[in-house]
Amino acid sequence: MTQYSLPHVIRDNLEQNILRDFDLKSLVQASESVSLRYRREGSKQNFQIQNEVEALSYIVARLPATYASNTRVLSEIQNIASDFSPSTVLDIGAGPATASLAAQHIFSSLQSYTLVEPNTHLRRAGERLIAPYLNKADWQSASIENFKTEKQFDLVLSSYVLNEISSQNFNNHLDKLWSACGGVMCIIEPGTPHGASVIGQVRDWALSQNINILAPCPHEHICPLKNMDARWCHFSVRTERSKLHKHLKGGDAGFEDEKFSYLVLSRSPTLKPSYRIIGHPTGTKPREVQVCGKNGAETLKISKSHPLHNVTKKLEWGDGFND
Repeated sequence: MTQYSLPHVIRDNLEQNILRDFDLKSLVQASESVSLRYRREGSKQNFQIQNEVEALSYIVARLPATYASNTRVLSEIQNIASDFSPSTVLDIGAGPATASLAAQHIFSSLQSYTLVEPNTHLRRAGERLIAPYLNKADWQSASIENFKTEKQFDLVLSSYVLNEISSQNFNNHLDKLWSACGGVMCIIEPGTPHGASVIGQVRDWALSQNINILAPCPHEHICPLKNMDARWCHFSVRTERSKLHKHLKGGDAGFEDEKFSYLVLSRSPTLKPSYRIIGHPTGTKPREVQVCGKNGAETLKISKSHPLHNVTKKLEWGDGFND
């Protein structure tokens, strides 16, 4: 599986700065406290980072994986809409600026960022540690509920945010974000059944507004996984784990797999792939590839002599391809 890892120079600088502020024991305790509180509350709706050390432990523990999922999705935008060259970003619920950092990596055209984050501790950590890697960054203390703008941005990012808000006025929040989007809007949620259901709600809203879906869907029909109990639309990305990351998260594996669901919407029509791989391909003779396509969800059994064998043999879960 291809890895989408935080550049080592950035990761090492972040960790060195964080360890200058707090020792390893304090970071581990803070990370455990955050995890326990999250599991106890059962959702992010009332969940908040409560101090500086929790914010910094969160950056070590979660930023590499969420950076990876954002990088994976943004690279898919680049693959499908190669002429998309955004210069302005609205990052709503920016946290410490993870999604913006990934966007900076993918799009060299970016010039300015508007980062909206209500949590003081995450915002301050992002301003101090992440903003130096971005071009012009304007931070605002606001939530998705009370953020207002008259401007339009080329790229709107909503990363692991919509699952935190109540269902009341959900579509109104989407209307507001879409009004602020002049080009592409990218929404990423956890790759859980709930996260996928949030993406499903966004997709239903987008179809009702005749908004172009850029990815991952190869069609604009009813999602074939929508009413399936055992399956939901999600993908996976692998990222490298540092020594400090292992200390905070536990375990000895040199990598971590992040599951995510996403939807990318575009103001401009795009030529989408015929198929999207929605599970790990298996086998060789024949090669079995789970896909979503014009016929819904199906498993293609591709013999070695079939033209699609060469097309798909190097592709992974989440990739798109044409027949």
